[in-house]
Amino acid sequence: MNTKKELASAMNTLSHRTSLTQLLTRPLQAAMPSLMPQAAAAPRKLPAALVERLLQQEAQRGMRAPGLPLATFNAPQPAAHRAATFSYPLHIERASIEALPNACGVYIFRGVDDVPLYVGRSVNLRSRVLAHLHHHEEQFLIGQTRRIECRRTAGELGAALLENSLLRDLRPAHNKKQRSKRGLFTLRLNADGQPQVMQVAEREFSRAENLFGIYTSERAALDALHKLVQGHGLCSIVTGLEQPDGFGMACFGRQIRRCRGACTGEESHEQHQQRLMQALEDLRILPWPYAGPMGIVEHGEGWQQVHVIDHWRYLGSLDREHRQLRLRPAASLKGFDLDCYKMVIQPYLLGQLDLRPLPGLPLAA
Repeated sequence: MNTKKELASAMNTLSHRTSLTQLLTRPLQAAMPSLMPQAAAAPRKLPAALVERLLQQEAQRGMRAPGLPLATFNAPQPAAHRAATFSYPLHIERASIEALPNACGVYIFRGVDDVPLYVGRSVNLRSRVLAHLHHHEEQFLIGQTRRIECRRTAGELGAALLENSLLRDLRPAHNKKQRSKRGLFTLRLNADGQPQVMQVAEREFSRAENLFGIYTSERAALDALHKLVQGHGLCSIVTGLEQPDGFGMACFGRQIRRCRGACTGEESHEQHQQRLMQALEDLRILPWPYAGPMGIVEHGEGWQQVHVIDHWRYLGSLDREHRQLRLRPAASLKGFDLDCYKMVIQPYLLGQLDLRPLPGLPLAA
């Protein structure tokens, strides 16, 4: 490197740039640490005079559009800045926004002529709805909204049940469409004790005994049965999933050491059937165990609600303000409400629900 040109070229290469920078700055950091910025030092605000000068230059160059607030180099975080400078949409009824509580419940965005546009739930209605209004990707929905309706609930279970019922009743345009169920399928034991895929009328799910699993298609039910056989080391021949090539022939699972040998006589039929029933037990559909509707009592923030359930269908909630159930479309109360069943069955089996009979509320199943 005899020439200045060669030296400059070497310093500009990626391999030498970092090392040369460290070589030149390390002595200065050691000798005069106050003059060299530290990597771990907290960021400092720019001097006020420098900020003012930069803002003047920005205005002189025409970089700031008229009517927009002045940009500052020491501005707060974007979310906090948006919250501080946010103005409510003028086309949405202001009273409906101001009435939003900091409580659990369900909200409904309504458009022209009070048409339901979107239904959601939250443990804090005010915070969740304001997040919608701030979100730039939801401006199409916000542009169509004229009023925001909220319905408080005593807790999260009531909010989930109410949201599901409103989605069925109102069918809002901006929610994900629920698939129409042409029929529901389940697993049922035949006379030989083999699990078979069967289509069952929806009303039977809340009454019939010995049904295992609920599936929206025959293929989904068959796949679940295959996984159950493989996962528990059951025999695909004894369960009817595989046809034997001859008497005493091993199934495919036995050949790969998954089956315990019920097909070849190494495991008795009784032992295999016992293990099959144990595997199916986790999928058992519990028939409605009561003669009539029951109330699930839920408390929250000094407020009590009674959620009325009948044959695993949510019919509405009673509280100090609503002493009668709201009217719901008859079509929403037909059939088996799979979503409601999924919400209620686990806390019911765990004994976490405060259930009370409602003898004065006779309802047809």
